[in-house]
Amino acid sequence: MRPLPLAVASWLLLIVPAQAEIKLPTFFSNGVVLQRDREVPIWGTAKPGAEVTVALDKEKQTTQAAADGTWRVNLTPHPAGGPHVIRVSEASQSPLEIGDVQFGEVWIASGQSNMHWTFSHNILNKEQELEAAKDPLLRQFTVKKAQAFVRKGQVNEPQTDAAGTWRGSTRAELLADGEDGDSALAYFFGRTLRKELNVPVGIFNASVGGSAIETWLPGGSLFNKMIHPLAPFAFRGVIWYQGEANINAAGVGYVELTKKQVEAWRGLWGQGDFPYYYVQLAPFIHSTRPNSKAPTHALPGLWEAQTAVMRAVPKSGMVVITDLVNDTTNIHPTNKQDVGSRLAHWALAKDYDRSDVVYSGPIFKQAKVEGDSIRVQFDHVDGGLTSRDGKPLTEFLIAGADKKFVPAAATIDGDSVVVRSPAVSQPVAIRFAWHELAMPNLMNQAGLPANSFRTDAWPPAE
Repeated sequence: MRPLPLAVASWLLLIVPAQAEIKLPTFFSNGVVLQRDREVPIWGTAKPGAEVTVALDKEKQTTQAAADGTWRVNLTPHPAGGPHVIRVSEASQSPLEIGDVQFGEVWIASGQSNMHWTFSHNILNKEQELEAAKDPLLRQFTVKKAQAFVRKGQVNEPQTDAAGTWRGSTRAELLADGEDGDSALAYFFGRTLRKELNVPVGIFNASVGGSAIETWLPGGSLFNKMIHPLAPFAFRGVIWYQGEANINAAGVGYVELTKKQVEAWRGLWGQGDFPYYYVQLAPFIHSTRPNSKAPTHALPGLWEAQTAVMRAVPKSGMVVITDLVNDTTNIHPTNKQDVGSRLAHWALAKDYDRSDVVYSGPIFKQAKVEGDSIRVQFDHVDGGLTSRDGKPLTEFLIAGADKKFVPAAATIDGDSVVVRSPAVSQPVAIRFAWHELAMPNLMNQAGLPANSFRTDAWPPAE
């Protein structure tokens, strides 16, 4: 038989549909950690109308691919443990097999550079931490950041897959990919959960240095390329460390942006109000940075907004780290261990029923004028208030009706702090830790620091 002319052969290829192979998102791969004790969505694409079967141990779920080739099944809840094998099959091809599947606790870690910070950078006790890292059941999937930001002329459409690899926690794995590797903070967060819960922990690290919160909103490019592809993967909650790129968005601006972000993420997954725990920025000299337009009060204004997020966003919680900084010229504090541990304490107390865990430092509750003094009450005193260094309390200011703040003496009185100054006989307002380098010594007996606050709404002095 004579071969068909090239043009005819090409035409036949156009009218004969190709066999569409089963495909899964990249994170459904060897080493994946699936959320325990919940239905687990597994999804992908196949030939339209194809019957797809997903098997895990003795469980089998079968569905039919839609007209656009998409399909999804929900595995029944499984307890923590593994390893398991998942097989995805369709009659026209060999099954896909995913090995070393573990059920445990799954979290998403996101934000900008302090979340992105890897072990290729300066981390407190870096060498000791790397030598001690030998946990195959603490795993990260770092979403690749290549071309995360949309450039002029590029198409910005929601993506359905995210490149990356599941890695355990060994020295070699934590150093893999260098600056594009796994998050050190996420590692320390997960390490605390592993120690306290004794179950596998999987973390999606979707973070990009220098990113503003707006880019993590729908139609903002990082949401489309790094968050959208992860849904509807079952997970427990989100940890977030961001704000440096929004230093001038003080007041309600940052609060509203955070509300939009959390609502959009929760809406994307449709699994209810999952936890959202975040880190308040550390003290840092923002106002004197090269090309900075931030006034000295900009950081306290953002601190105030970050505190307000706890009231505006259900099931949220904030970690204060004013006591963990030893270099206020470095926007990246090296102590990621305690930051991760404090985030984990929020999760342990709120999501894992650990009533014995103290998860927050003192948070301003109310203030009342008492003659020539102002009495301040706090939530989360947990065993009482104290001074971290045994010295008199620092960073309190007091003002009268003239709105002129002066340094004040502050004394612990039970669960309150009494603030006064001989220069202000009729006080009306106080401020605490209200400048960008503030590292106050007020804390609770659990060693967690108090957050900055003010009782006035006056325009800040330059």
